Amino acid sequence: MANPKRSYAFVDGSFDPKTKVYGFGGFLVDQYGKRHYVQGAGDDPSLAKMRNIAGEVLGARAVITLAQRLKMHKLTIFHDYEGIASWPSGKWKCKTTLSKDYAQFVKKAMRNGLHLYFEQVKAHSGIGGNEEADQLAKLAIKLVSKK
Repeated sequence: MANPKRSYAFVDGSFDPKTKVYGFGGFLVDQYGKRHYVQGAGDDPSLAKMRNIAGEVLGARAVITLAQRLKMHKLTIFHDYEGIASWPSGKWKCKTTLSKDYAQFVKKAMRNGLHLYFEQVKAHSGIGGNEEADQLAKLAIKLVSKK
């Protein structure tokens, strides 16, 4: 068996103002170095008004859900939107349904034994994982057809 390593994920969100579609993309690298991708998009008007933030939050939720499914115990999430860490920690007040639901989701995952660590990275600064997550998020919104 491979020597276990630190598990981490990168997530990012995107938004197309023409189609009002938001999306997310990212990946999780498990403790054995296996890469798992997450990607999705939506056009719910209540979330679309949050623009790329909706995608960022859904991306974080997706990697947390995946980590739980993989029965992981620790995960560091690299993100560029500060709310990903600041809503669950209480540093920022949750004012929207999206932020409230997300904060509760993160807290529940942690109560269930997943130790989450958040690292904010500067967007569009050449950090490989963040650039890849950004491209996956952009790809996700291009794949969604307008209803």
